[in-house]
Amino acid sequence: MKKLCLILLCLFSMLMSVEAKQFVNITPMPKKMVVGEGTYRLPKSYTVDVAFLADSLQSEATRFVDIIRKTTGCKGKLVKSQKASISMQLDKTIAYEGYRLNVGERGIRVSASSARGFFYAFQTLKKMMPANVMAGMSVDEAQKAVPYFRAEACPEIAHVDIDDEPRFWYRGFMLDCGRHFFTVDEIKHILDGMAIYKYNYFHWHLTEDQGWRFEVKKYPRLTEVGSVASDCRMTDMEKGHYWLGKPYGPYFYTQEDCREIVEYARNLHIEVIPEIDMPGHIMAALAAYPEFSCNPEGEHKVQTYQGGVWTDVLNVGDPKAVQFARDVLTEVMDVFPGQYVHIGGDECPTNAWESNAQCQEHLASLIKEGKVKDLEKHRFRPLQSYFITQMNDHIKARGKKMILWNESVTAGGADLDLIKSTGATIFSWNPCQQGAAIAASLGLDAVITEWGPGCYYINRKQHDGEGEPVAAGTGRKSDQLPAVYAYKPVPDKVMDPNVKKHYAGVQATFWTEHVSDINYFNYLAYPRLLAVAEAAWSPEEKKDFEDFRTRFTADTMLFDLTGRLYGKHFIAK
Repeated sequence: MKKLCLILLCLFSMLMSVEAKQFVNITPMPKKMVVGEGTYRLPKSYTVDVAFLADSLQSEATRFVDIIRKTTGCKGKLVKSQKASISMQLDKTIAYEGYRLNVGERGIRVSASSARGFFYAFQTLKKMMPANVMAGMSVDEAQKAVPYFRAEACPEIAHVDIDDEPRFWYRGFMLDCGRHFFTVDEIKHILDGMAIYKYNYFHWHLTEDQGWRFEVKKYPRLTEVGSVASDCRMTDMEKGHYWLGKPYGPYFYTQEDCREIVEYARNLHIEVIPEIDMPGHIMAALAAYPEFSCNPEGEHKVQTYQGGVWTDVLNVGDPKAVQFARDVLTEVMDVFPGQYVHIGGDECPTNAWESNAQCQEHLASLIKEGKVKDLEKHRFRPLQSYFITQMNDHIKARGKKMILWNESVTAGGADLDLIKSTGATIFSWNPCQQGAAIAASLGLDAVITEWGPGCYYINRKQHDGEGEPVAAGTGRKSDQLPAVYAYKPVPDKVMDPNVKKHYAGVQATFWTEHVSDINYFNYLAYPRLLAVAEAAWSPEEKKDFEDFRTRFTADTMLFDLTGRLYGKHFIAK
């Protein structure tokens, strides 16, 4: 009997060893995953059972079949048969963005309750195949692009049981195109990268002191004047900073460009959130329409220096300027069909309001009517809070919701009652956790995009080693990949479920003060974009940096195939 037990123990150990050796590369890590010991080879000709699925759900199968045909040569066909190689099952008990995926000897079974859930299931399935599949390249194309790439035509897929759903409903990435312009094709390239790692919101920062990038037909000078800077500080990965020495622009997106991006993102189940920054960070607009400033006769220009906070802000005491803001948002909402509109609200000095007669009279009137508080210190800040409510009323009338940066609740003198009344979502960057805590206490959702230790500002220098390209920040440990991965967006001390539920998600944020081309963007974004994605999707208790490091290292083949530079500082040996 002892001998039999010993044999069984040895066999069990051998099976466990086999299972442990089967590496399954999925990032972000699924909520639950059991890896078996075998593999399933996708047949040269296979079928996908779509019985009883609506057309919107079948379209996810069609996209999957198309990409598999292009990348592997395996030809799939949608059928209504229980004997299909791949079975798609509608299961309303699964969370909206969740899915279940089983790969076994007899084939593949995918279950979800929505098109988005099926999309994520197929993204996971593609991720388990050779990197050329996710890259959208045939084996021959991949080998020409990267000579050391190897893959068989019909891929083998590990036996797995996956039960998966995201930790947060908001998993975002922000790109600043106000300071430096990225083409439509470059933004599609960025969206493709987001979709690989299950991001679902693209926060598009379209206006800045340094450039106005959104076409507004009612105010054509916004792009005629506001999209052109007299010069621009560029950044080269090898040469560092240099001045262009000529006008930068006109660079902007037509409304048709924006619609094209929206549709491209929609097919990736990514919602585009436009940001039109107001009432601060608006110098480019005031260069075009100085009458909406607090000093119409003064000098107004598109700022050439890429950083900084400037005092030339919108005259919120002028009804015409307020109507201008509404008009702009009207065209934004006409173009972007998503649920959210971001109006900034960050880094807005009150200096110009303090010396402007209209703003002085406006504040006195609001105080007299009891619409804002009469403050001794930060006296003019309530003007911003009231302006935010005016924009919120306009946005809400269109059935949409407003997003603000955390200064709307953390700036001295901010009227928290007014901000609470808007129901806005607060994007919290600095002071990040303080801003999130205030938002949650007001019953407002908060999105964590920490700029400090454990930085989710992935435009910052990612290492302090010799020869590292110039960028924002120091590249010390707090900016490096392990710190980004280890950061907890919801602190352990947040235990009250009524507060915790307002921590809605996380965002990787990319400002472009020091980045002027897509190659440098990729170098700084990867692999930290993956680290934030795992924080957004995977359970906190499942996170393991060394395991993540192994998966990121495996993904460098995908980066090579898709032409993405990346930081190599923490590649697994």
